[in-house]
Amino acid sequence: MARDPGEGTEGTRAGGRNLLLIRTVITFALLASVVSVQIRSPELLLTGGFQLLYFAVLLSYGWLLLRYAAWGSVDLPPYAVFLQAVADVAFISIIVFATGLYDSIFSFMFVVVILLGSLERYLRGAVGWALLSSAAYTVLVYLQMRGILLPPGFEATYVPFSQFARSAVTHSTAFLLTGVLSGLLGEEIRKGKEKVRDRDDVILKLESFHKHVIDNIPSGLLTIDTHGRVNLVNDTACAILGMTREDTVGKPIGQVLSGIEGSEAREGRDDSRVPRPEIPFLRADGTEVFLGFSSSPMKDAEGHAIGRVVIFQDLTPIRQMEERVRIADRLAGVGELAAGLAHEIRNPLASIAGSSQLLRESAASSGESATLLDIIGRESQRLNGLITDFLAYTGPSQRNTTRLDVALLLRDVAEAVRAGEAREKGVAVELAPLPVLMAEGDGEQLKQVAWNLVRNALQAAPAGGKVMIDGFEQIRHGFRYVVATVTDTGAGIAPGILEKIFNPFFTTKEGGTGLGLSISQRIVHQHKGFIEVRPAPGKGCAFSVFLPAASARNGERNGDG
Repeated sequence: MARDPGEGTEGTRAGGRNLLLIRTVITFALLASVVSVQIRSPELLLTGGFQLLYFAVLLSYGWLLLRYAAWGSVDLPPYAVFLQAVADVAFISIIVFATGLYDSIFSFMFVVVILLGSLERYLRGAVGWALLSSAAYTVLVYLQMRGILLPPGFEATYVPFSQFARSAVTHSTAFLLTGVLSGLLGEEIRKGKEKVRDRDDVILKLESFHKHVIDNIPSGLLTIDTHGRVNLVNDTACAILGMTREDTVGKPIGQVLSGIEGSEAREGRDDSRVPRPEIPFLRADGTEVFLGFSSSPMKDAEGHAIGRVVIFQDLTPIRQMEERVRIADRLAGVGELAAGLAHEIRNPLASIAGSSQLLRESAASSGESATLLDIIGRESQRLNGLITDFLAYTGPSQRNTTRLDVALLLRDVAEAVRAGEAREKGVAVELAPLPVLMAEGDGEQLKQVAWNLVRNALQAAPAGGKVMIDGFEQIRHGFRYVVATVTDTGAGIAPGILEKIFNPFFTTKEGGTGLGLSISQRIVHQHKGFIEVRPAPGKGCAFSVFLPAASARNGERNGDG
């Protein structure tokens, strides 16, 4: 199984550091021993044996410094491994030679470097170090037996060949056995390390897979410990809640997802799965969303409860779609009734208006009769206007569909309102810088929607207040929309009234017909769009009209927003 390169390098660095440390300790122990002896016997300072021991210390430290400078603490390349073996055997050989060679009590230290070889390269290293140690010891003792090489401070002594052979065979056999046994043990250690690394790899892969699965679930997911604090949250949950992981992990669930604790309390805290309730949730940016969630107990391997798992989804698009379907059904029913009623009323109304006009033109009408006839004419006109609105409400859909720039439409409406009603009332109309906002639709109908919304905002804003008009593009539910927003600084809309404002004939204004917003909503629905309202009682209200952008109307699908 493949391992992370960084993880393997870190493991080899740790092993290399340990080997460097062991060699450094051995060399330091030799140096400390030599210094200790010389402190007790200063006369030995300039003897040949002690000079060789100092040379061995310098050789060891010099090689260790060279190794660290050239390769650091990672595993050595093959040629450097051979140099390390030569340096180790040479270090011990000098010690053995300086302390009497055949009579040296330090020949056992060859076993130490063989063990180091098993740690360096496992079985091959141990056997290699053992062969090199055997060869070095045998050659040195042989040269001493022949009188060619004498340890400093020692006289030449005759060593029978049989004694030399016994010593060489004994030491070589011990070295080789040590190498084989330590090498086999090293191989077991190596295999154990590989198994541990493979297991760690599996755990890391499982952790990564677990994280990817959780983060790519299209639903929000968070877990709660037994103290009611969030200890895990996925990316989808952060996106839905408008928070970061730092804002959620470790916080009480009531601070992260307010309202859920009450729903859980009503359902009880037994081991059963909590049915899926729905709650409104106010994000940090002020946007209200509707969440549907389910909660279930989380247990460990022994079946003990260790918290709860909460899975939730943003149901706002579904709620909006359901509301649009209800509105469309209501509009269809009311539209059919209004169309029939308007046509039935308009015919006799025309007769009444015509008759009153004839009577008014009659010379026989007295002053009182003329007044009454004026009332009849005026109210007939008002009723005719109401019927005209009815017919607009129930009239056919887009008659002159063209590709148009909504930004130009908003500018025309803003300029006309500034010169008229806004100037008379003393309300400032602010138009934000607008990009090109291309959509397809009936320009006159869409201008009527803009007029209705801006006039309503003017009537809601107090003298000295403001009406802000803005436009931009936004991706919503996977489609790109052109958004026109009209915001006022009036008193806002009370929550109890908000759900009624698009109902036909509902109005809070004296003399209003209650059809302006209904007509606007119908026109926008005919253009495959929708209207959103963001009220803030005491701070004003914002109406946003969403119209499919021209590219989206042609079937272009965009990334989800």
